[in-house]
Amino acid sequence: MAPEGDSAYFPPLDKCLGGDFQLLSWRTTFTGLSQLSSRTKHERLRRHLTDKATFDTLVQCLNPYPAVTPQSRAAFETRTSAIHVTPTAEGPYDIQQIKDDTLWLSKEIGIDEVSALRLAILEWQTRAAAYLSLASLDLDLSVISPDRSLHTTHVELRSVNGVGSQIMLRVDPEQIDSSLGRRLRLLDLYLSERRYLLKTVEFILFLATYRADTRGTVDSSLGGLEGEDAEHNWVEHLGIALLKVWDVSCAKASSSKHWFHDVTLALQSRIDALDKGSGFLSKESVKEEFEIAWNRNQILEMVHIMQIILVSIHSFHELTKPSLILSWFKFVSQFGFFEQAELLFQGENTVYLLPFQANVALVSLAILKIPIALEKLEEISTLSRSAADSTRGSHYLLQEDCILQVTEILVDAAKLGNCNASPAVFAWGIILQTLREYASKSKEVRELRQSQRAANAYGPTLSEPEGREGLSGTSFPSHHRRSSAGSDTSQQPTYLEEIQETLDRLPLNEDPISLLARCAVDYSHVFDIITNLATDFCTQYGSEHQGKCGLQIRLLLLDLIRAAAEYIDYGPEIVSATLAILTGSGRYWDILESPQHSRDAQPAAVFLNDSFLMERLFDAALSRFPYEVLPFLKLCRALASSSCTLDEGKIAIRSILENIPSFTSTLDDAGYTDRLDMDNSPYLELNDSVEIFPHRPAHGLNTARKRITQISGSAKFSASNSDFQLPAQTAGRVLSNGKPVVVIWHYEYSGLKYMGRFLQQAVDNKDMHYSDTAAATTPVVIEIIGILTAILASASNDETTGQIASEVAQEVLEEANDGLDGNQDVVSIILAIFEDELYRVQSTASVAASTELLIHCIEFAHALLIVLPTRIWPFLARSGLISLDGKESRLSAVISGFEMPSGRYGFLQGCIRVFDALIDDVIKHAVSRKISTKALARFGEQDTVGAGISDSVIKKILRSMGQITVDVFETSRSWRFANPEECAEISYVVCSVLDKILTSCFKVDDNPDLAGKLTGLLAPTATYLLEAFLSKANNDLPALPLLHIFLEGMTIPESSLPTRLTAHRISQTIAALKLSSTLVRLNQHSGFPPAHLEENLFKSMPVLVKLYSIHDNYRLPVIELLEILVTNIGRQEAQPPSILGCLGQDIAKYFLEMISTLDQPLNDKLLSIAIWKFLAAVVSQRQQWFSIYLLRGSTPREALRDNDKCSKANSQNPRSMLNVASRRLSHLERLQPEEAGNILEFLTLAADFWPWVLTQLDKDHDLLTILMDQLPQADVTATNDTLTAFSKSPHQILITSYIISIFGLYIHSWKEKGDTMFAKKLVPRLGYLIQHAVDVPSYNASLHGNLRKNFGSKFPGCSLANFKKTSFSPSRLGNNYYYDLEIAGLMLDFDPAWARKGKQSFAEEFSRANINMSIVESQINLLNSWKSLVVELSLALGDDDGFHKSIATVIHRCLVSNMENTLPDAIFVSLARSRVDLAFILTQRILEVAPSSVEARGILKPAWETLRNHAPSLGAALIGPEADYDRLLLRIVYAALQAHTRNSPESNNEDFGASRMPDRSETTQTVLEIIRIVVAQGFRSLTATLHDDASRVLPVDFALITAILQTALCVPGIRQLTTHLVSQFTDDNTARYASTLLSWSDQLTVGNDPVYGELSIMYLVALSTVPALAESIAVEGTLTQISSANLMDYFRRDGGIGPLDEPARMHRIWSRGLLPLALNLLRAIGAPIAAEVAAFLTQFQNQMQRAASDVDVNPIAGCMTLDLSLEIQSLALLTVILDTIREAGASAGIVSSTIAAVEWGQAQAKEDLYSLLQRRKALRERIVPTNAREEAWARQRPSKSESAAENRLEEKIVDELSAALAFLGGNDN
Repeated sequence: MAPEGDSAYFPPLDKCLGGDFQLLSWRTTFTGLSQLSSRTKHERLRRHLTDKATFDTLVQCLNPYPAVTPQSRAAFETRTSAIHVTPTAEGPYDIQQIKDDTLWLSKEIGIDEVSALRLAILEWQTRAAAYLSLASLDLDLSVISPDRSLHTTHVELRSVNGVGSQIMLRVDPEQIDSSLGRRLRLLDLYLSERRYLLKTVEFILFLATYRADTRGTVDSSLGGLEGEDAEHNWVEHLGIALLKVWDVSCAKASSSKHWFHDVTLALQSRIDALDKGSGFLSKESVKEEFEIAWNRNQILEMVHIMQIILVSIHSFHELTKPSLILSWFKFVSQFGFFEQAELLFQGENTVYLLPFQANVALVSLAILKIPIALEKLEEISTLSRSAADSTRGSHYLLQEDCILQVTEILVDAAKLGNCNASPAVFAWGIILQTLREYASKSKEVRELRQSQRAANAYGPTLSEPEGREGLSGTSFPSHHRRSSAGSDTSQQPTYLEEIQETLDRLPLNEDPISLLARCAVDYSHVFDIITNLATDFCTQYGSEHQGKCGLQIRLLLLDLIRAAAEYIDYGPEIVSATLAILTGSGRYWDILESPQHSRDAQPAAVFLNDSFLMERLFDAALSRFPYEVLPFLKLCRALASSSCTLDEGKIAIRSILENIPSFTSTLDDAGYTDRLDMDNSPYLELNDSVEIFPHRPAHGLNTARKRITQISGSAKFSASNSDFQLPAQTAGRVLSNGKPVVVIWHYEYSGLKYMGRFLQQAVDNKDMHYSDTAAATTPVVIEIIGILTAILASASNDETTGQIASEVAQEVLEEANDGLDGNQDVVSIILAIFEDELYRVQSTASVAASTELLIHCIEFAHALLIVLPTRIWPFLARSGLISLDGKESRLSAVISGFEMPSGRYGFLQGCIRVFDALIDDVIKHAVSRKISTKALARFGEQDTVGAGISDSVIKKILRSMGQITVDVFETSRSWRFANPEECAEISYVVCSVLDKILTSCFKVDDNPDLAGKLTGLLAPTATYLLEAFLSKANNDLPALPLLHIFLEGMTIPESSLPTRLTAHRISQTIAALKLSSTLVRLNQHSGFPPAHLEENLFKSMPVLVKLYSIHDNYRLPVIELLEILVTNIGRQEAQPPSILGCLGQDIAKYFLEMISTLDQPLNDKLLSIAIWKFLAAVVSQRQQWFSIYLLRGSTPREALRDNDKCSKANSQNPRSMLNVASRRLSHLERLQPEEAGNILEFLTLAADFWPWVLTQLDKDHDLLTILMDQLPQADVTATNDTLTAFSKSPHQILITSYIISIFGLYIHSWKEKGDTMFAKKLVPRLGYLIQHAVDVPSYNASLHGNLRKNFGSKFPGCSLANFKKTSFSPSRLGNNYYYDLEIAGLMLDFDPAWARKGKQSFAEEFSRANINMSIVESQINLLNSWKSLVVELSLALGDDDGFHKSIATVIHRCLVSNMENTLPDAIFVSLARSRVDLAFILTQRILEVAPSSVEARGILKPAWETLRNHAPSLGAALIGPEADYDRLLLRIVYAALQAHTRNSPESNNEDFGASRMPDRSETTQTVLEIIRIVVAQGFRSLTATLHDDASRVLPVDFALITAILQTALCVPGIRQLTTHLVSQFTDDNTARYASTLLSWSDQLTVGNDPVYGELSIMYLVALSTVPALAESIAVEGTLTQISSANLMDYFRRDGGIGPLDEPARMHRIWSRGLLPLALNLLRAIGAPIAAEVAAFLTQFQNQMQRAASDVDVNPIAGCMTLDLSLEIQSLALLTVILDTIREAGASAGIVSSTIAAVEWGQAQAKEDLYSLLQRRKALRERIVPTNAREEAWARQRPSKSESAAENRLEEKIVDELSAALAFLGGNDN
């Protein structure tokens, strides 16, 4: 029970109920501990388990819940009082309900209230997962598969009644909140907590004792730990602390009651509970279900208690105390060692019987500690009775009563043939036999001394006897340790003698020792029991310990075998048991995938290092080889298989096989001579040499030899057998005198050579002929191939380089090849056997043996492929396994012909794994195979990396195997499997292989051609997979296997006793989830619309959500799949399907509750990051209803039903992800930077897509302050180190970018409300960002350049681009961001330069480049976010004079940064465009609010320098690839020029260096340069380009140049620089180019719009405003050229063209171009050009007359437009000027008659204008806006308050018409 206070075990309720703290259940604790080496950081687990309350619970694990006391009731009342937790009516919890449930549980099961309260809180917190795990999915499945194909599966869709308690099966999920549902859940949780607490204790103890034991640094007193891996040391110390508290070794002499007694009492109480029943829920309808769960839980608790006992026994290295051993054996003897136990209800014994009985047997064996017992017997062999009594109780061998009682118990068990007791019975018999020997020797020595023999006869008497009695009375040579009896000087019987005498007096009909041994071996079959324990139990269970528990148990059994070997002769039983111990399951794939344990922890290593075991078993088998061939080969294979590294075990096997000292065979007809050696011992001597392999000529080559010929390329066979002869005079001894006589010859030879020759002979003759009793060929061939496979696998598992592994493999194979005839080699022979068996498997009588041979051959191919791939690729190209020649694949034939009927698929699994290895080989050697042979020699590589065949053949092989694999994937769910594990294992491997292919092909390299990538060999296979899985057709076949796997994943039992089947099913589900994510992500990467597979996956979202709730390991892959599904479905144009509609509100509600806990309670940061990414996808991908749901924490229905209540509750709703995000960010400094960035990304997207989110955030003022504090500061408080650290931290920069994005959205929201307080508060915190946010990113050009150069020279044929990640691969900032280190490591690891130690390796360079690119990426994001914020600030604080400086600084930094660019073009283009876009927006803004300020005037120079630096030739730039960028710079120049057209401000501000007042002369020079380069040269260049290719030029560029010209000429002083202007425009002939452009404009129309006509005339008008330039235009005869243009015909036609006629632009050319041009020429030149102007105008009489008619006062007259009023005003003015000049005549220097009269009806127009202006209402009704600008004026108020106009447009028109009337003389003004 946790004490009151802030405990990690049970903190105050306000934290638990407020969502801040998730309690750790013991199930979750165990799950977290089992993943300590995985992705978690363990901190939460460490705090939880090292908490005092938690530790006390661990100590009291046998009875963790105390009874009710007054103190516990008081503690409960205190915890639940209102001061600690506030009752809320609308909150997510009901405290009164929780209290009621607590008191009910406390009363029902009799535990204290605080413990019951913790269970009630835990139930409340996990209620969502409970609902989801119980939810029925039948309706959803019918949506997924309308044809009900999924419903044919045998998968039960509701929670499975597996190895756990689970009593919720009869509770409807909808009733989970009901009283019954909650209480059943509480009881279920209570049982779960009890068993998982015990399992957690066992796990902690095992981890502590195993790691300490393997490192050998924990003494017998458990005093402490030393060693590496400090990350997990806290768990070891925790386990040691538990053992110390329990005093498991009885180190404390004062202990009156030992923990072991409590253990046996706990076991007894649970057995009693099984008999009595629970006594709970007596009145409920679910009583029966609960009793089943109760009984099941008692059994599991007993199993875990026995596991704790076993680990505890292993933790101390002294002999067990007598009280402990008696306590155990008395307990188990009461129940007959549970031999006949019927543990549960009918049909459930098979689930629990094996682990229960196995643990009974193992504890009974372990508690005897047989190795220590045998040592202790030697120590006490001379001890007297008195000395023994003085140390009585130190261990069980020193207490006679204990020995006698144990003997009686075990003798009784032996008589009954008790199998569970047989290991202990056997061990006890060995201990007693050893005791008897020491007692006999002591007695013999004492009697000899008493006879007072002569001193010279004393020594021989005490020598070792010739033989001794065995356990069953058989005499055999002694192998026992040295006797210490000679040191005894006592004349009294020793303690052991007295014990032996007592044993001899036991009332038994036979010797007790013989009885024990005989019953154990003959009746109980102890060796079979050992075999079953080592294989069935150790393999099936203990997956949570990654096989370490099985190793420990097998070592325990090996101790028993070693002790037995002293008394049991070599024989098949002990050999079989030993093989089982050495190999465990014995499967090649299990050994290959097993973790690399400590060498000393492997049974094989212990066996090899034990000289006694090697002598008694291995040497005995060796001495019978090859007469008895299989035992020796099996032992060799077991020892080689278990040595997973090139360590001592591996060397020992190779050395043994390379030099075998003897050869055992039958004598047959060999001639020999009987001899005597020097000791007169007889031996035989051969008279002549004898052939080991008699040569028998074959009648032609058989099939297999033909295949060898094909594989090896040679058909030469030698008849010489000289290497395999027993030479003459070879000595030997007879091993057996039976028939035939068996002789062991002293002949040294190589076992590897012999095996190679044996295989060759097997191919030739099909059986062996040197011995009539030899084993059949096939089993021997299988074992030989298995040995070679194991050795090759050991080489490939070595931690050294692949080159060393290849060399080791070559050495082994060459040694085996040395014994072969001709040019053959052992690889060719094995592959030929394999090929032959492929065609024989269905014709042979022994199909099982043939299939077994095929399995071993494919395993050999797999092992060989890893080290020597050049031997496998060519074989597969020719083999019938996949038949590239179009014939039937023998793989399919074997599967369909034998494996499918048998239900066992070992061969298929092997082939799929070979396919996996082929893919690995392609990836691994993708680079090395491209490098030349010369380069490979330089790297140290040889020809081992090649494939030996062409790339096209490799592609065919891979595609064929890919097709077979996909067929298996799609159809295997309907096959029959004898072993369900095999089905799950195949599915796991298939999903992993398919995922690997797709990932390898698309993860890196942006090359759209798959064949052009380094993984191009996989391209056809990947393409086939795309076609198979991502078809747009409505084909459910690809999706169904995935959904089947998901459904199976839901059926894993909730068990504290994990099995290998459970582990396989979890693995296959995770692999299927990852494959699904890969397929969806690949479809998104390819830009295809959502495929049918995605639609099915989306429909199966309820299944995925259910998976999320089932197991912790599913959560990360499920949430990643959901995120990519939502993102990809949201890409479609149509409205995506609704998540809320797919899940339903109930499932969605509980799913939201689950994900709202994020990574709690284990603090899995990867899961938290994935959840935030999923949430960000939801709120940004048109999932409206689910977005509202997760943001508010309440369903839309609830929100609509009671908006006020929901609004109030939402602000405190712990399910609201906004509240969750706020709570997380309130401790931003504690968050990992990556997690903080993802939370802020979610908030940014939520605020962007759902503006009301900002209102919610505004309520949390502390959050805004916290976020503001995260901004980097550039004041005196910020050190250089701080700012440097910020600039080098990509995650911190990204966090800042999200924060300022949120601030930008926030300011935008409040700006619309007129509130700028926050903006003003924020600006002072932006000093650093104002100065540096737009700086050039920290791109390390030197790093990337050198890396590119060095990499290209080191690895020719590939480039860095081959390893660049694509959009397919989700990138995370850091050292693996840009270049994929994983794939690069696989492909480049062959070269030492890749991963050499130090900082000069390519791996380190890649990592540094990735970090640099991460910084660049984050800085780009910062710029984009900063852009939004500054724009919003400029709008909100535009009137703030102080902020103008900041705006100008940002503009200046943008422009300067673009000039200082060092980035690659790919990065620069978008970045520079973003900067200049920001500069343009801010320039416009500053001109709006402070057009003549110092800051505005300071923009021109940097803007112009940036443009000139980037585009020296403007014309070329505006038609180049970066035209948009240059055009935007040009706009900035145009805008900046406008600031100089106004009067200078009266400002003495000199502290703003970037925007100081420019010098007038400097400005003038800049403007002149702009006119020359932009206006003159730019116009000419664009015009020339337009005539050459009109598609390359945009009209907007001409308009922009004209606008710049107009603005530049308005700059004070520019018009006075006549000489410069005339020179610039004359040199470039701009007037001629403009008039020419006008002439051609009718042919250069854009959609029949003569846009270039208007642009050219407007350019001429702008030029003509300068008198000197107007003169230049006149001299050029521009008016004449214009009048001859085809475009002028519009004005000559009847009625002319009006403002509303098409093309509309023509009237503007007339009113705004031609007429103003004529006016400008008249103004500049005067009378000399009047005649030309008059002649020009008279050509367009119809056009002028139309203008007069448009002002008719007739009600039916036309509309009035601004252009029309301008036209009338211009015509009136022209008429007046020409008339005036004509009237002046000679005084003006002209002849009046030369000036034609311009008549256009001006007299009538005068009257009409007068009338029209007098009738303003009529005029107002005729006004029509012709463009957007005029429409805006029509909505604006007049600029002059005294105006009678109603809007700005009317005002302008009236002004123009009034001026025209005045010019015509109709106005007094």
